[in-house]
Amino acid sequence: MKKYWSASSSNGLDKRRLRLMQIGFAVVFIFLFIFLFKLQILYDETISNAANKDMGISYKTEAQRGNIYFTDKNSSLIPVAINKSYKTIVVDPKTLQRDNEVVIAAKLLSPILNKTEQELLAIFNKPNSQYEVLIKKTDNEELVSKIKAIRIIPDPKNNGKLKKIMGISIEEEFERYYPFKELGSHLIGFIANNKDSSKKIGVYGLEKYYNDSLDGTEGLFYGFKDRAGRLIRSLASQENIPINGDSLITTIDKNIQYQAEERIKDLVISRKASSGSILIMDPISGKMLAMAEYPSFDLNSFFNVSDYSIYRHLAVEDPVEMGSVMKVITMSAAIDTGSVTPNTTYYDGGSVTINRRTIKNYNLERYGTATMTKVLEKSINTGAIFAEQKTGHEKFYEYLTRFKLDDITGIDLPNEQKGNLINLSKSDARDVEYATASYGHGILTTPISILRAYATIANGGYLVYPYVVETTKSPSGLYGSVNRQELNPDRIIKASTAKTITDMMVSVVEHGYGSNAKVKGYTMAGKTGTADIAVGGKYTDDTIQSFAGFFPAYKPKVAMLVMLNKPAIGPAASTSATYGFHDMAKFIIDYYNIPPDEITKK
Repeated sequence: MKKYWSASSSNGLDKRRLRLMQIGFAVVFIFLFIFLFKLQILYDETISNAANKDMGISYKTEAQRGNIYFTDKNSSLIPVAINKSYKTIVVDPKTLQRDNEVVIAAKLLSPILNKTEQELLAIFNKPNSQYEVLIKKTDNEELVSKIKAIRIIPDPKNNGKLKKIMGISIEEEFERYYPFKELGSHLIGFIANNKDSSKKIGVYGLEKYYNDSLDGTEGLFYGFKDRAGRLIRSLASQENIPINGDSLITTIDKNIQYQAEERIKDLVISRKASSGSILIMDPISGKMLAMAEYPSFDLNSFFNVSDYSIYRHLAVEDPVEMGSVMKVITMSAAIDTGSVTPNTTYYDGGSVTINRRTIKNYNLERYGTATMTKVLEKSINTGAIFAEQKTGHEKFYEYLTRFKLDDITGIDLPNEQKGNLINLSKSDARDVEYATASYGHGILTTPISILRAYATIANGGYLVYPYVVETTKSPSGLYGSVNRQELNPDRIIKASTAKTITDMMVSVVEHGYGSNAKVKGYTMAGKTGTADIAVGGKYTDDTIQSFAGFFPAYKPKVAMLVMLNKPAIGPAASTSATYGFHDMAKFIIDYYNIPPDEITKK
């Protein structure tokens, strides 16, 4: 008898088969899930070490450091610190030996590298070696191109089809490069090896101050390389992409900076000085247009200097007794408090004795009856003392602190030092210490701090905050702001005081010791300073000579300070620093096409 299967039996069989298939798929899925979970999530040290023993690697991908740019009057960006590409030519002797390409590699590379085949064979036949450097960090693109070309050869085992010599490779790395070498060396700074790691960091200048912004974040790759040495991205690899650093766009005008460096170099050499500085600022905003120092150094070979103190930015890091440029600040306090007027007179006998110390005028001059304007014109020490005494010690000290001569300016450069007014702040300060402070002796301040004080007078009485970096630029091209102190809304001196002091400073250039700073057709406001240098508590014959001022006097475009340390030629600033001021002023007037203002100056 035949048996027939019922529909219900058939359906039951199909359901069992379907259930088995579902179970099978589930098992496979669970197996794959566990495998991938272990591979990707539990990618632990055991797997990493095992991979590294074969072709696996742990590879850091370096982030590119941001560039630094100077600008010009047209707002063009001029790169002064960049990353330059260098190539390193390496061979893997073990691979050359495995592929039987030792002889042909030596033959092809010999004429390019200017080495004999025997020399190369000795390298390529090294047992168990997988990394030998043939050329370290070259930027010779012609040579690199030749090596790239000879790496492709016919393969005799594959009907002469072209193949690559796997044992020769070209590695690319980037080094910090400064296209203008010495230009802005103290300002830009450089990078060097960090003693705590292999990573290079900024150690001077903008490279140091903005190191975190410039540096970026390095990436990290865990995974494998193929036979050609290329990274393989797969489920087994892990990768953090590097984030390149931000670039800095500075306020420094490359053309003004260059001229300032040429001028201060000429002055230092011609006057046989030990060093010198020229600082140039926009007195309204506080932005620095130039910060030149000499001696300077080549940023690309900074390590070749014999005296590391050359790296220091003296105008920011070295508080000194600035001398008679301080008389403008003394007179500002006296005018602002109503203690004197420009026409207030006193009698100058050539010297004054205070606390048993006799203080004399420069060159032992005696002027008889003199106005306060003449005190600035002829830089009369006794006149500055008179103005300080009329103001009173307490008020005089208050104005020095208003100008923040005892503090940093906050400029965005590393290692800025504070001024020092300790001789006046101590409880037993004597009259003679206030007297010497009135003409810039016995107190310490930095050149950048003095320039800021002059900018305050130039802009009508507001304290400015000097800065070097205008903005940052991200790798994607987005511009970012820089955190800095805003212009203080409180006046340091009244607008009328600033105008009066400006008139007196113009008279210094027209009729006094600042005449060599004059540019015909323009109102120039300024003041000379010549300070004796103290060593071991005693003053020597060495001097610091300076001239600070601004122009055009009544619509100032620029505030500037020129300073020389220990000039051997020229007794005073009137015969040295004034010439540097004149030359730079003339260049800037022509550069910005500033119209003459003498006819309409008042």
